[in-house]
Amino acid sequence: MKNRPGLLLILILLPLLLVAAGVWCAAPDAPPRPPAADVADSPRPAAAYPADMWQQLSRLPGLRVRRAPADALPADLAWQSGAAEPPLGSPGARKGGVVRLCSVGPFPANWLAFGSPMPQFFHTNAFVRVELPLVQQHPATKHPIPGVAQAWAVRGRTVFFRLHPAARYSNGRPVRAADYALGAWLRARAGQDGAWDSLCREAEELCVLGEDTLALTLRHEGPLAELRAAVLLHAAEPGFYADFGADYAERYARRIPPTTGAYVIGRIEQGRMVELRHVPHWWAESLPHRRFTCNAESVEYHFLTDEAQAWEFLRRGKLDVLQTRHVPSWLRLAGDPLVESGRIRLRSFRLEYPLPPYGIALNTATLPQLELRRGLLQAMDMPRAVATLFRGETAPLHTFTAGYGALSPVSTPTYTYNPAAARACFARAGYTETGADGILRRPGGARLSVSLCYVPSEKISTLVGILCRSAAACGAEIVPEPLPWQLCAQKVRARHHQLTFWATVPATPLPQPRRYFHSSAVGDEAPFALRDAHMDNALDTCATARDLPTLAAALARVDSLVHTLAIWLPAWREDKVYLAHRSRIHFPDPPGDHYDATDNHTYWCEEGGSP
Repeated sequence: MKNRPGLLLILILLPLLLVAAGVWCAAPDAPPRPPAADVADSPRPAAAYPADMWQQLSRLPGLRVRRAPADALPADLAWQSGAAEPPLGSPGARKGGVVRLCSVGPFPANWLAFGSPMPQFFHTNAFVRVELPLVQQHPATKHPIPGVAQAWAVRGRTVFFRLHPAARYSNGRPVRAADYALGAWLRARAGQDGAWDSLCREAEELCVLGEDTLALTLRHEGPLAELRAAVLLHAAEPGFYADFGADYAERYARRIPPTTGAYVIGRIEQGRMVELRHVPHWWAESLPHRRFTCNAESVEYHFLTDEAQAWEFLRRGKLDVLQTRHVPSWLRLAGDPLVESGRIRLRSFRLEYPLPPYGIALNTATLPQLELRRGLLQAMDMPRAVATLFRGETAPLHTFTAGYGALSPVSTPTYTYNPAAARACFARAGYTETGADGILRRPGGARLSVSLCYVPSEKISTLVGILCRSAAACGAEIVPEPLPWQLCAQKVRARHHQLTFWATVPATPLPQPRRYFHSSAVGDEAPFALRDAHMDNALDTCATARDLPTLAAALARVDSLVHTLAIWLPAWREDKVYLAHRSRIHFPDPPGDHYDATDNHTYWCEEGGSP
């Protein structure tokens, strides 16, 4: 009888528990995303700025930063909105699902959006291709379209941006004009990645006008001013960076920064996988230019050891999309039963976009003799190496400024493999005797030996081997120096290398050769360590060009000097994309000939839900 009250309580609660369990089991696994407007009605309150931010900003050298009331904005500006530009992506895109991609390069050492002590290869996927800029260049039409700014205007050298009232970070807080001043201040204090230096080099004043408008005054008038200004400015959410200090790189290394884009870093499997998770109620998902983009609910980047493993993951259904530059493997897959059955599909298309300048960079600080550099460029048989690697499927790269349409030089002088000419250059550099091993040497005994540092892979190691053998036939020893990516970048930054296999992400919307070749250029983007007055003058002309024809002529001059100064051996151009993907993944039809659908997040999953 003592247990009767307890039994009675159980009998009363049991039906309630069964009802609750039934409701839980009936709940859908993944409810559809509510429209972005739902969060715009009740955003998180904005965080306060550091008390001394404006005082500190006023003291920064190189750029004037100030505030002005909203009514100081000129009343007769010609505002633009890009309303006539077509939307990105396909109207047939569906929302939802998981897309699994392969990531090349090392697993990221930190999650810093800026100011990393060392370059982080994956940050392009995690931040650059996610963050929504103020204004973006439409990849097909090349005209500006809105981003965080819903309108913009240009007057002389000054570009005005008016922020979209619904703009939010992934943590729900509103984006304000002063966030871009905060972003500049933090980048100035963090240093490391050159973002502040680029801003000061291109602009002379940043003015915040009220809560939703800012103006950036460039140092020179020129074409595409709104796009040139937009790439210089980055918003920073003040609440997230409230703990910013001298120990920023250590304190924030594992914190996930909020974003204005559709994705934020979610689940992380150390060394194996990084997930980009769709921001709930993303503020821009119903805007005209964005409604067919960022369709997947999550994007997983899997870090695999090599391409052979990636192919196997794709065949076993553990990857959804594989983008490759190894054309023979892609062609061999055509006979695979999974391709013949339609479960894996192959496609290729040509892109019209700025191309990475793949090639061998020569360091003028460690190789100061012009004739020696000219000899080395004619001793490395790059055409043979490229033909061996790509079996004729990739075109040679003949100009440093490639992929910019009419701005790219039509033709640029190039060095060709020529053993006799190479030996003549080496003789003028003082290497006149031949050793027992066939390597040239100076009369005093110094051998003609240089090192080539690179990040090893099957492809690049094969290329380096061919270049070394061809150079040996010309009397020059090239010593391969394979290094992990971080160590190779560190060596190039310190300018301790002689030769390096090198490329960089090209600038948009216009070329920025100054960051590679100017006497003031530093870091891993300037492996040439160049100090040349003629080049500096040509670069100054590029910076001050007021129209595209003038800029094109200046860029042709820069490319000609790259050849004259013998600082770069071009390799190949990657203007084609080769994709193998599971049949459940779809791309805009046609896929483009303008931009990479994976980079722009315009793909979608078949089972993702209603259009």
